[in-house]
Amino acid sequence: MILTRVQEIVVCEEPAPFPPGRVRDPREPPEVRWPAWIVLTFFCLLLFLYGIGTGDLWRAENLRALVAREILRSGDWIVPRLYGEPYLTKPPVMYAAIALASWPFGEVRPWTARLPSALAAAATVWMFYWYFARVLGRHGGLLAALVLPAAPMWLDKAGAAEIDMLQVAWVTGAVLCFLRALECAEEGGANGGAPARRWWLLALLCLAGGVLTKWTAPVFFYATALSLLWWRGRLRLLLSRQHLLGVALAGSIVLAWVSAVIVDVGWSTFIHTVGREALARIVPQNYGRPYLWREVPLHPLRILAITLPWSAFALLTLRPGFAARFDERGRRLLQALHCWAWPNLILWSFVAEHAPRHSFPFFPAIAGLAALVWAAWVGGSVPWRWSRATPTGALAVMLISWLVVKVVFVQCVMPSRNDARQPRARGAQLAALVPPDKQLYVLGLKDKDEGIIFHYGRPVLRLHDPQNLALPQATLYCLLDEYEWKEWPASWPAAEIVSRLADELGSTLVLVRLTID
Repeated sequence: MILTRVQEIVVCEEPAPFPPGRVRDPREPPEVRWPAWIVLTFFCLLLFLYGIGTGDLWRAENLRALVAREILRSGDWIVPRLYGEPYLTKPPVMYAAIALASWPFGEVRPWTARLPSALAAAATVWMFYWYFARVLGRHGGLLAALVLPAAPMWLDKAGAAEIDMLQVAWVTGAVLCFLRALECAEEGGANGGAPARRWWLLALLCLAGGVLTKWTAPVFFYATALSLLWWRGRLRLLLSRQHLLGVALAGSIVLAWVSAVIVDVGWSTFIHTVGREALARIVPQNYGRPYLWREVPLHPLRILAITLPWSAFALLTLRPGFAARFDERGRRLLQALHCWAWPNLILWSFVAEHAPRHSFPFFPAIAGLAALVWAAWVGGSVPWRWSRATPTGALAVMLISWLVVKVVFVQCVMPSRNDARQPRARGAQLAALVPPDKQLYVLGLKDKDEGIIFHYGRPVLRLHDPQNLALPQATLYCLLDEYEWKEWPASWPAAEIVSRLADELGSTLVLVRLTID
């Protein structure tokens, strides 16, 4: 009975998501939309908001939370800082979003740190619904929106205090607004007039948001735009006033932030940090890491594996004749998804550090291609060859199974991820060892220990040279790893070991006390 009801919801009690070849005319009387709103709202609540407060922050989530905490303490929303120093390996938008979500409560909590990613995931789903519904009709849009987040990477990132989901939302918004601008240009005249201008501006504003979230956003956008415009013979649109105006606006926003940072920290600090972050991905040999050529052919296979089951269906769209089942808008969407997925897949296979999360912003394209296959099956324009089930029933079973996976992940996986690391207990242990009125410093503490610092709960600063602090009779505490303790400079004040404690991976940390005369 439950399965039957879910099948009815997926198709909204209609036999097909779109009649073959049909494009919804905006002048038609509006359809009743409440069933889709209800389904998507429930889906987003369960997939994205359910469980965001479960368990302590995990791995790099602590880093994002620490930087956001410093924003709240310092009131500096422009320059991200970690341990009192500028932290510019990533731009400030995600940190600022966490700080904004946490501001009403006066502190960063696990669920407030994860809230921006959950909202970004919901926004991405709704944007998918909006654009696919425009092309395939309301039910085709609902199908695409339901398919999009039912994938392994979303399970981990949609409710995490990480940058990746927010970047996906910005890139998705930029690509879909660009498609609307292209639609205006192809259906409304040479450049599309005022509507095209608005969509170009929105696309480039989303791109600016993506740049200020993670530097790589323009790569995903322009790899898609250049490929699609070349395919459709519209490359001249990149020289149109609408596009150039959007570039000028987006560039002004990014340059305004860059200028403010340079005024604060200096040109050399900014360019060294950002340049190193970029070059380490392109020429890792210059930073002591070999370029792993064997990873290049394996990366596409890894991406196709991690995007299962949708990547298997997406490959079906490469069959000759598949595009002929759609009208002009449908074919343009199909081309756009291909240009979003495959050029980026090839490009990111050659970038060093082949972590799948770096490719996450083109995963929506793979889900979109899969959604077109399912829409064609449900709509009847492509024969369904499995007689034991209907396409609607099979899709409903897959989505219900994914909801069950989500519940298991929240109830079983998230609470136990930190069992071995124990960041909360070790942070409390550190707080008990350092007097509340004394300042704690670190030297080069590694990423693995930021959970301890987060649960320590007090301000922590980076120590470069205690002799330069110019504090009379100051007693300081410093947290070191074993190597830093063994290499303690002889010219620095003598340090007294207060305690040895384990870090999150079981290695030894040394808490020392030193007095500056």
